[in-house]
Formats: sequence, C-alpha cells, structure tokens
Amino acid sequence: MFKNKTNDRGFAAIIVLMVVISLILVVSLSITVIIVNEMRINKNLISSVQSYYSAESGIEDGLLRVMNSDYDYTATNNFDLGESAVSQNITQNGNLTTIESISSYHNNKRKVKTELIITTSDISFNYGVQIGEGGLTMDNGSFINGNLYSDGSVTGSGTITEDLIVATGMSLDGNGMWDTYNDDLIFGESGEPTDIAMSFIPTSTGILSQISFYIKKYGNPVDGTIRIVEDNAGSPSTITKATATFSASKIGLSYGWVNFSFSSPANLTAGNIYWIIVDVDSTISKYFYIGRGQWNDKSVSKYSDDWSSESWTADTMGDYEYKAWIGGVSTSVDGLTINGNAHAHEIKNCAIAGDARYQTILDSTVGGTEYPGTPDPPVVVLPISDSNIADWKADAVAYEILDSSLCSVSTDTTINGGKLTCLTGFRPAGGVTITLKGTLWVEGDIILENNSKLILDSSYGDNGGIIIADNPGNEFTSGKILVENNIIICGSQGLNDTEDDCANSTGSYILVLSTHSGEATYAINVKNNANGAIFYAQNGTVNIKNGANLKEVTAYRLNLEENAEVTYESGLADASFSGGPGGGWIINNWNEIQ
Repeated sequence: MFKNKTNDRGFAAIIVLMVVISLILVVSLSITVIIVNEMRINKNLISSVQSYYSAESGIEDGLLRVMNSDYDYTATNNFDLGESAVSQNITQNGNLTTIESISSYHNNKRKVKTELIITTSDISFNYGVQIGEGGLTMDNGSFINGNLYSDGSVTGSGTITEDLIVATGMSLDGNGMWDTYNDDLIFGESGEPTDIAMSFIPTSTGILSQISFYIKKYGNPVDGTIRIVEDNAGSPSTITKATATFSASKIGLSYGWVNFSFSSPANLTAGNIYWIIVDVDSTISKYFYIGRGQWNDKSVSKYSDDWSSESWTADTMGDYEYKAWIGGVSTSVDGLTINGNAHAHEIKNCAIAGDARYQTILDSTVGGTEYPGTPDPPVVVLPISDSNIADWKADAVAYEILDSSLCSVSTDTTINGGKLTCLTGFRPAGGVTITLKGTLWVEGDIILENNSKLILDSSYGDNGGIIIADNPGNEFTSGKILVENNIIICGSQGLNDTEDDCANSTGSYILVLSTHSGEATYAINVKNNANGAIFYAQNGTVNIKNGANLKEVTAYRLNLEENAEVTYESGLADASFSGGPGGGWIINNWNEIQ
C-alpha cells in the first residue's frame, strides 16, 4: 500500500503558515508594546520637560518680584501655569535670598532652586576720625573719643582720648600727573600682559607718599603688589625700594582714580629714574584695565609676563595714567590734649599723656617717653575711592531713574533706590520719615530739615546703606549735605519705641557721602547728633556744629566746633555697605534639586 504524500505536504504547509503567522503576531505585538512604551516615555519626558520649564518660570517670577520692588511677594506663592501647578517659596537670611520653585505637570514634579546675594562693599573705617591733606581744626570742648589719623596738620584746643598721628606732608609731583584718557590696556588676564610698569623721574627729593592709578577691574580679581624699583638701563630692575598692597576692593567696575599709600615709603632723589610696577597674578575672566593717555616726554610705559624676569616690552600705544605725590610742606599738631600717644613731624603747645614721636617739639608736656628724630608717619589713603563711588552711582542708575516729585516729599516715604535729580536739592519736609531700600544718588544738594528722619529698611540686616550727593561737573558749587537740628539717622535697626532716637545698633549705618569740593562752603554741615550715620567727604570740608555727637567722620578737611564729639565704634573697622533691595544682585547658583 502506498501513503498519500500530497496530504502530508499540505499539512506541513499549514503548520509552517501558522508558525509564520504566530511569529508575525509576536513581532507585531512586541513592536506595539515598544511603541506604546516609547509613547508613554515620550509623554512622560514631555511632561517632565514641561514641568521643568514651569519650575524655571516660577524661579524667574520670583527673581522679578525680589529684584524689582514694584512687585509684591509673600514667602509662599501658588499659581497655575497652563496645566502646571507651581509652588514658589522665597526665604531671606541677611544678604542671602533663596527662591525654590516646584512644578507638577501630569504627576511629573521638578524642583529648581536659586540663591541671590545682595552685592556689598567692605569698607574699613579704622579710625574714629580720618582726615586728608586739609587737616583738622578743634574748638574748645570738642572731643574725638577714639583715635585720629590725619594727612594734614591738626590745630585747636580739643581733646583726643586715644592716639593721634599726623602723616608726612605731600604734594603732587609735576612729573607724576597724567590726566588725558585715550584708551586702555588689559593686564592680569591669561594671554594678556600680567604686570605693568611706568617710569617716574621726580622733580624734587623726598618721600614718595602716594600713588594713584586711573583704573577699573573686571570680575573679582585678587590683590596684587605695587613696587617702586630702581632703573636698569631704561627698564625696571628687581631692586625694590618700597611696596604697597594693590587692593582690588578699592578698584571698581567703573573707571576712577584709586589712591594707594606705602607703610614704609621710599625716599627718592630728584632727577633719578624710578619705576612704578603693578604686579598681579594672571587669571581667567578676572583682570584689570588701566587707562592709557597720549604720548609725552615725562614717562615710559612697559608690560611683562613676569616683572622679576626683567623682560619688558614697551607699550607703543601710549602712557599709563598715574599720579605721584612726593615731599611737601611739613605737618604739625598744635594746641591739643592727647590722652594717648602722639606722632607728628612737629608738636607744639600740646599736653600728651603717652609717648611722643617727632622731629621737633615746642612748649609741650609728655607723660610717657619722648622719641626725638623719629621719621614722619606715612600717608594713609582714605578708605573709599572714586572708583567705589562710581560703582555705587552706576548701581543707582541701573536700578531706577526716580521722579523729581520725590525731591520735596511732605509725607513719610519709602525710596527703593535709584538716581534722583533735584536742581533745588533733595529736601523732605520737616518731620517726614524717609526709608531707604536701596542706594540713593541725589544729583544736587541734600537738605534734611528739622525733625525729619532717615532710616534704612530692615531688609539690610547688619549691612549699611548709601546716600550720595553728587552733581557731576558742578562739584565746586553743588553736591552739599546739610543736616539740620533734631534729625534722626538710623541703620536697619530702625527707631526705638518712643521714635525719638535709633534702636540699639546692629552694626548697620547709613553712609552719607558728598563729592562737593568747593572751599567756600561745607561739603557736609551737621548741626546735631546723628549716631546712625557715617559722614564722608573726601574732597571737601565736614563741619560739626556745637554739641553734635557722631560715630565716624572721614573728610579732606574737618572742623569740630565747641563741644562737638565723635565717638568711634570698633565695629566700623569691618563695615559692609550694600545696595540693598534696590541695589545690585549676584546670582550665586541656579540648579535643579529634584
């Protein structure tokens, strides 16, 4: 018997077909599963991205509300952004503001965080009173409860409760004075010159007291070193005669003249060639600019990658802008009672409880040891530079140009910071309280009338705030500050319960600064107590009226009338001044945390 092979082949074909179909179904199902999973993943990814950008939007909204005082905010804010639910948390701790934003979109949660730091300037007021070349006059009964450092002579009949130092005299040298800015040179950045040098031929023999550069910085570079060296065949040598710290904190982001002094100054000889070197580290994205002026026959400018290698390249584009002070009229102290030590070139008609160091002494009593023939003390530059002031003004301008209606407010007013142009002066009505929430630049005079109050917003914490009177181009006639009777000036601690004085100090002060330079009128005239203020007039005269009691004064020239007092507070040696909520901000970090 024979089998039916045809039927067997048909059955096998059916089996093969079923297997193929099964495989196709399996593959199709697998592809379908993969596609569905991919779609789910893509949907989750899109939802996650949507949630992330919603969280980012929450951060940006928080930044706008914190940095712009025109908007209000609370510690916790909830809002919908499309289909996303956004939760925003804002916390403040001193200078640090933290913003967290959590977004949920279709059960996808993303969390972003940023930290804002209010920019600050650390200014060290190391003396109860520090005076420039204009010197100090003290009337009967006036007191400085602390120490005094003056770059000019001190006369009168007042009392210094601690040490008095009067620096050597100085005058601007005719061969160390460059004023014409054309362009600039970058130095201290990787790939650029690291160190710079300027030749200096003094016109008179004497001590090189002070150097000034027309300079600015980019980023936050570290301190460098200023070196005065001898000449070596038309280039700087490595023979150093004096050094000073090239303090980056005194150099702003805006161009300005910045002064530097030497703790052990060099004695230079007229007609000899010396070199002024600025020695800094080479960094990335942190460097300095120095102004370059037109060519002249008084100086040569060079640059180098390393000053100590004595390999210098002449700058063919112009001379670096600097000023040099050397020699000058001898200084003295005359007629004072000094309960601590005294150090001056000449001491006359003084009663000194401690030691006395001098070149000449006349008609004075010394309770401690006398040190005749002691070299004169060095000049100490004032703590705030023109460049610092330029930065503060730039912050004010960047924040807001204020309406001139604020020049004469008659009700209690909060000013968020900015530039305020007042042709007839910023003159709040008597009895009005002005609260500052940011740096205020008044283009014109500032007149604080009887019984008015000037206080910092509590958000400053232990930092100080700044109010500036400056009228560019009219410094001889404008930019003056008058503080009338019964004025209260307070830091962020605000007023006490009775509102007739400041609450206990938190180390926060208002820096009241005038750029007025006219000699016929006072830059700042204070008629009564102002314990919450630091008064500063580096180009003009501060006058303190009878009986006024202040914390700290720094000025080119100072007059203390009868019974006026300055009582120094030690914390001022580490004072920080902030632009406040109306000032500059730095974003410290910005990242996703969930």
